[in-house]
Amino acid sequence: MLNQYQIDSELAKFKLWYKHNYPLCIFCGHRVKGGQLAHLIRRSFSRELQAVKLNTGLAHPDCHELFDDHPDQAVYLPRIVEVLYIIWTLDEPYFNMIADNFEELADVMQLFPEVRQQDKLDHHGELLTLQYLHPLRYNIRLIKTRNK
Repeated sequence: MLNQYQIDSELAKFKLWYKHNYPLCIFCGHRVKGGQLAHLIRRSFSRELQAVKLNTGLAHPDCHELFDDHPDQAVYLPRIVEVLYIIWTLDEPYFNMIADNFEELADVMQLFPEVRQQDKLDHHGELLTLQYLHPLRYNIRLIKTRNK
């Protein structure tokens, strides 16, 4: 098991790698300048997953806060389906613990076992989209946005 210094060193490498190779927000998919290194599975929940690149990604502070603290609003983040899928692949018990927070996406999440990944994912950018699992979700979101 890695000590905290080793974990922090790995995380610094991940952040630098993302900045140079995939500078997009893990939650919204838009370009990140600076930003934070976010963990999908909370650091306090799993020490082992802290230093797993797939569990990390750059994030805008607002997107990160929405995901961590406001799941009722996080369901509208453009990459939330991919984020939840990655969590499901990394740690199913943790996924089951948080899934009720994303009840609006229950019909999509039940399809995760049907997703076929050919290769093991190294980082979230390799999972381009899972929007096909729930195409109506985005039409509904557009309607809600227009009505505001």
